[in-house]
Amino acid sequence: MNTNTLNALIKGAAAVAVANAGWLLSGSDPNTWEFAGSAVAALVVLEASSEFRNRRALKSQAAQN
Repeated sequence: MNTNTLNALIKGAAAVAVANAGWLLSGSDPNTWEFAGSAVAALVVLEASSEFRNRRALKSQAAQN
């Protein structure tokens, strides 16, 4: 298993965990499509925050050089 596959699995599991926590905290019982949609939304947010951190790190590194 290569690093990209492992990273994708970890991010997917984190997204499912975030979606599950959201539904548990709200006290609702989602159907399959609602849960899948919230997991995808969580994955999009995780990816966006990861990209933002990477971009900020690159800008910081460029400013130091």
